[in-house]
Amino acid sequence: MALGVAVYFIGTWLNWPLPSFNFENRLRGFHNRGTAVSDVRVAKVADHPEKERFTESMPDPVRFPGGFKSYQSVRAVRQTLDAAEVKYTVTPLRTPPSEKYPPGDRDTLVAPAYQHLDVTGELTLEFFNDRLYEFKFVPSDPVAYVGVLRAYDARLTPDHNGRVVQTAGDLQLFSNVHFATSEVGQKLRSKPIAIWQDLRLKALRDEWDRRFVALSVPAAQ
Repeated sequence: MALGVAVYFIGTWLNWPLPSFNFENRLRGFHNRGTAVSDVRVAKVADHPEKERFTESMPDPVRFPGGFKSYQSVRAVRQTLDAAEVKYTVTPLRTPPSEKYPPGDRDTLVAPAYQHLDVTGELTLEFFNDRLYEFKFVPSDPVAYVGVLRAYDARLTPDHNGRVVQTAGDLQLFSNVHFATSEVGQKLRSKPIAIWQDLRLKALRDEWDRRFVALSVPAAQ
């Protein structure tokens, strides 16, 4: 095309008789040839027959601390944290689309300086297919936290080992904060953790791992 342009202008300057040359049409022709390649469409992967079961929401979520509840989306949770000016990071883990397995996407949100019951600590929220299923809090001051935890929820009363494992409907509670603050726990340098989980979503995540993880190679984004 460059040669044609040069010939055209030289011919015009020398007043040569030249055939009709429409630059707009030529450029359109090159443009069309370029878009022909980009117009190629990749065939859509068919949905796995169990997709709905692994991605559906429930009308009866369980309540987590901080006003959160299970089945909330990443976007909804981020809006809550943004409104409270809480700093956090989100790490997504995506499974490539396939007919061999239903979606198995994960997101982990970490807020390193979150306050629960006026105690600062690290909050980790886990999502399975864009549905919140776990609230985990690691207090930076476990002694202060253990003093308010039982008052916050009587179900968090520890057993003789200083641990809490309670199930209430679809909610599971776990805490080792009392043990971590004990003499034995401090000698073992136990990490204090309090966890709230929705057992339905946790069971689905575990089932997905058991049945499909070998068929998929998740890719971090």
